[in-house]
Formats: sequence, C-alpha cells, structure tokens
Amino acid sequence: MKVWLQANRTIVLGYGASLISAAGYGTGAVVGRKIVDDYASPLVATAMALVLGSLPLLLLSQRHIANEIDNVPRRAWVMMALAGLASAWGVAFMFLAVAEAPVVLVAPIGGVYPLFVIILMYLFLKRSERITWQTILGAVLVVGGVAAITVGRE
Repeated sequence: MKVWLQANRTIVLGYGASLISAAGYGTGAVVGRKIVDDYASPLVATAMALVLGSLPLLLLSQRHIANEIDNVPRRAWVMMALAGLASAWGVAFMFLAVAEAPVVLVAPIGGVYPLFVIILMYLFLKRSERITWQTILGAVLVVGGVAAITVGRE
C-alpha cells in the first residue's frame, strides 16, 4: 500500500483536493443560505465571500507571487482573470440561487458542472486532455442523478 501511495502521490493528492473542494462548496451552499436568509443580500454576500476568501490566499501566496509575477506571460494573466471572473460568477449565482430555492435543490443542480467541464475541455483543451467514455458516462450519471433529485422534489 505504501509503495502504491508513493507511486501515485499526485493522483491521491488530486482526489484528496477534490474531496476537500466538494466539502467546501457544500458547506458554502449551506452557509450561503443562512447568510442570505438572515444577514445580507446575495450580491453583498458574494462580494464579502470573495474578499474574505481571497485575503488568506493572498497572505499564503504572497512570497510566491513576488517571485513569479515577472515570469508570468500576459496570456496567463488573461486566463487567470477569466478563471477568476468565472469563479466569481459561480459564487454570485450560487448565493442568488440559495436565496430563491432550497439548498437541497440548488446544490445538486450546481453539481452538473462536470458536464460543462467536459464540453469546455472538448472545445478548448482537445490536445492536452483526453475525454474517455468513462468520463462521459460519469457526467451522464451526475446529470441523471440531478434530474432524479429535481423531479423527486416536486
């Protein structure tokens, strides 16, 4: 087992980070509902969540930013800006969604993002990422599960 873990360290780290990401997004949806119900509008909640979430990351990465800022190509800055904007829109619409619909409905619908990932990978990353039938099947199962949850709520 130890040898397998050492040989597959990046895969294990990737899966671990994915699970932590899922826990973070799940927690964010529940906490987001509490915030928009009791404390702030969805747009104010979005702004504060993004600012307060970015500050610790900025503090943790400041040394790396200082070392790398001159070496980052302009195209990378554009891509980072697009990624940031897409993430910000995702957070904003998550807060808007939980303000209007039950979290148990919003969270699974937000979980169909693998379908968007696959479509965008196919359009933009054909050369660097391979889409297998297992990946497509997984996305179809996710979407099917979301459909079952959505239909089951009515």
